[in-house]
Amino acid sequence: DGYRNTNQVSDDYRYQDGNYDEPAQEEDAQSDVTEGHDEDDEVYEGEYQGIPHPDDIKEKQKKRAPAVDDEYRDRVDLMAERMEDEEQLAHQYENIIEECGHGRFQWTLFFVLGLALMADGVEVFVVGFVLPSAEKDMCLTSSNKGMLGLIVYLGMMVGAVLLGGLADKLGRRQCLIISLAINAAFALLSSFVQGYGFFLFCRLISGLGIGGTLPIVFAYFSEFLSREKRGEHLSWLCMFWMIGGIYASAMAWSIIPHYGWGFSMGTKYHFHSWRVFVLVCALPCIASLVALKFMPESPRFLLEIGKHDEAWMILKQVHDTNMRAKGEPERVFTVSYIKTPKQVDEFIEIQSSTGTWYQRWLVRITTTLKQVWDNVLYCLTAQYRMNTLMLAVVWFTMALSYYGLIVWFPDMIRYFQDEAYDSRVKIFDEEEVSHFTFNFTLENQIHRNGEYKNDKFIGMKFKEVKFEDSLFENCYFEDVRSTETFFENCTIISTVFYNTDLYEHKFIDCRLINTTFMEEKEGCHIDFEEDNDFLIYLVSFLGSLSVLPGNIISALLMDKIGRIKMIG
Repeated sequence: DGYRNTNQVSDDYRYQDGNYDEPAQEEDAQSDVTEGHDEDDEVYEGEYQGIPHPDDIKEKQKKRAPAVDDEYRDRVDLMAERMEDEEQLAHQYENIIEECGHGRFQWTLFFVLGLALMADGVEVFVVGFVLPSAEKDMCLTSSNKGMLGLIVYLGMMVGAVLLGGLADKLGRRQCLIISLAINAAFALLSSFVQGYGFFLFCRLISGLGIGGTLPIVFAYFSEFLSREKRGEHLSWLCMFWMIGGIYASAMAWSIIPHYGWGFSMGTKYHFHSWRVFVLVCALPCIASLVALKFMPESPRFLLEIGKHDEAWMILKQVHDTNMRAKGEPERVFTVSYIKTPKQVDEFIEIQSSTGTWYQRWLVRITTTLKQVWDNVLYCLTAQYRMNTLMLAVVWFTMALSYYGLIVWFPDMIRYFQDEAYDSRVKIFDEEEVSHFTFNFTLENQIHRNGEYKNDKFIGMKFKEVKFEDSLFENCYFEDVRSTETFFENCTIISTVFYNTDLYEHKFIDCRLINTTFMEEKEGCHIDFEEDNDFLIYLVSFLGSLSVLPGNIISALLMDKIGRIKMIG
C-alpha cells in the first residue's frame, strides 16, 4: 500500500488557476513510503527503488491488448467502423458549421474560389477565340484545328479524375493550388511557343489544371457551408464561370483584332495579338493562386485524416471571424472535441519510409494512385451506382451541348463570313499588264487568261487572290505576303521570287520555265486584320451572358423546390 510510482506522484500535482501547485508535505514525508507496512504486507526487492510490481505490468499489458489486436482485424470490419465514425462526424460537423455561422469568412472564400472558377471559364473559351487567327499563324489544317479544340477537354477529363481524386489524399486547398499552378504555368507558356506540337502539348497540360480545379472548388466551398446555405451559394458561385466567359469575350474583342499589338524577332519568332490575348487570359488564374495562399485547408478533410487539433483551430478561426464581423466578438466557440474516423492506412507510411529514395517515392505514388482509383470505384458500389450513372448522363448531355457550341460557334460564324466574302469577289478576264509596278494590296479577286510582262510586284499583299490560265513573263516578286492565294494552270517564264511566301505548293498545275525562288519567307503570317471578327465575340459574349438567368433562378429556388426538380 505504501508503493508509489512516478505516475502516482505526478497526480499529486494539480493544475490550479493556470499554475501547477505542489501539495504541502509534512516533515519527514519523504520517508512515508517506507512506513506503515504491516508485518503481513508483501514486500519485494526493488520496491523502494520505484520499480513497478510484476502484477502491475501484467495489468497494463491486458489493457493494451485490444489496441494491438486492431492491427490484425479484418479490413472490412475496420472500414465498417470507419463508415460509422464518418456518419457521426457528418452529423456533428453540420452542427459545428451552424455554430460558426455564415459571414465574412465564407464571403471571402466565395470570391477567392470564384476567381479560380472564372480562370477555368476563361481558359475553356480561349481555344475558340484564337482558332481563326492561330490557324494562319501556325498553318493549321482542319484536323489540326479539331485536335486543338479536343485536346483541352481531354486534359480536363484526366485532370478531373486524377487531381479531383488526389484532393481526398492531399487536401482540397493543396490540390487546388497545384491545379491552378499547372493551369497558369502552361497557359503562359503556350502564349510564347511557336510550333503547333508544343502549343498543343501546353494546352493539354493546361487542361489538366482546368479539370482538376472544377470539382475541387465546389467540394472545398461546400465544406464551409451549412446545409441550408449550400445549394444557394454554390449556385451563386457558378456565376463566376459566366464572368470568365464575358472576360474572355471582352479581351478577345479588344486585343485580337489589333494585329499591331504584337512583335517579331527576326523571321522565325512572331508574337501576334492573339498570343497577347492568351497571356491576358492567364491573369485570373494567377490572381486566384495568390489569394488562395491566405485561405486555410478544409477542416472536414483534416478531420477525415485524423488531424483533430488543426481542424479545430480552423473552425475556431471561422467562428471568430464571423462573430467579429457581426459585432459579437465575445461569443465563445463552445466545441471542445470532434469525432474523427478511424484511420486504416497507417501501413503506407511504414512502407514509404524504407528502401532507397526512389523506392519510397514509387511506393507513395503507386499507393496514392491506388487510393484515387479506389475512390472512382467507390462511386460504382451498389450504394451509389445508380446515382453516379444517372448524374454522369446528365452531365455528359449538358457538356456535349454547351462546350460543343462554344467550340463550334466561332468556326461556324467564320464559315458564314467566308461565304458572304466570296460572294463579293471581283473577276478580271483577259487583262494585259506590262512594265507596271504593283505595290498595293490585291484582295478578293480572280484573274483569268491575263498576261503580265516585265511587271514588278514589290512590298505588296495578296489576300484571297487567284490567277487562272495566266502568263507571267520576265516578272519580279519581292517581299510579297499572301493569304489564300493560288496560281492555277499558269505559265511562268524567267521570273524571280525573292523573300516571298509564294511557295511551290501554291502553284497548281503550272509550268515554271527558268523560274527562281530565293530566300523564301518561313512559317505562316497573319497579314490582315479581320474587320468582321466583332460578330464572333458578340455571339460568344451573349452566349456567356445567357447563363445568368439560370444561375439566378437556381440560386433562389434550389433550396425551395429541391435539387432534382431544379436539374429538370
